Amino acid sequence: MHLFHGLIISLVITLFSNVTLAEALPKLRITVIASGTVNWELQYIKNQQLDRKNGYELVIQRVASVSGARIAVTAGNADVIVSDWLWASERNSKGEDFRFIPFSRQVGSIIVDSDSDIKEVGDLKGKRVGVAGGPSNKGWILIQAAAKREGMDLKRDAKIQFAAPPLLTQALKKGQLDALVTFWHYGSRLKADGYQELVSLEGLMDRLGLKSQVPMLGYLLKNSLIQQSPGLVDGFYHSITAAKHQLSMDDSAWNDLRPLMRAENDAIFRALIAGYRFGIPEQLNDQQIQDAQAFYKIIDQLKPYPTGTELSPMMFYRAEK
Repeated sequence: MHLFHGLIISLVITLFSNVTLAEALPKLRITVIASGTVNWELQYIKNQQLDRKNGYELVIQRVASVSGARIAVTAGNADVIVSDWLWASERNSKGEDFRFIPFSRQVGSIIVDSDSDIKEVGDLKGKRVGVAGGPSNKGWILIQAAAKREGMDLKRDAKIQFAAPPLLTQALKKGQLDALVTFWHYGSRLKADGYQELVSLEGLMDRLGLKSQVPMLGYLLKNSLIQQSPGLVDGFYHSITAAKHQLSMDDSAWNDLRPLMRAENDAIFRALIAGYRFGIPEQLNDQQIQDAQAFYKIIDQLKPYPTGTELSPMMFYRAEK
């Protein structure tokens, strides 16, 4: 009986200690779009407890739009969001102090029908072009810059339609668009359905003189958080690095994520995995940061009134190895 009571007491103490330990872990709140591909990486971290193994608890807050996430982080209701360094730089110029941790080097896709007569950027003149998300779509920016080098202003010389990706996908399938500039995972689905990529956006970046694959999307957090809780940020960095490594190597790691990916069939499932893996960025190096600065100048030159401002290299977070 005494032994039994002793075991019960030990079990209660162990459970209490575990609860106390869990409560003691610092929380990191990340707000992301519910349909975004970053959910795959974050959910894997939660499934494998990579957050707890790195000394923190990841709290995922899902919203319907990019603007919702941006409002959350600027209002202090989120510690981290996923966005691009263009927006972060704009906010920093207005007094914020965001830092950027690369998530993906995927830029997007330019998709046409398999039997389309559009073979090059120059063939888009007079065509109906859908652009997913809006004028800040990075693929749209790249293709405008490439067209400008050929003496063409796509905003003037093509028929541009901005809308949500699913609507434009359906418009392309119905023959209401000649080409679609969309996010990479929508492009992967279309290619799995038999559509083709007009030109690789990575190829366009090379044409524009960018020597490396610049990671466009990343985790944005305020520098004040890094200064106040360096261990928390370091733990987050190591957990996303571990998740990327495991998801890049182990096909079985994706099985539990398939419902979240909403892959309609095996071909699309494999295409989405391949697309995610292709987008995994290398550890940030000087060349990538220089190319990001060069890309920033290209974007500035496309504005009606270029500002002449430069992208600060200090915005890019580099963790200690």
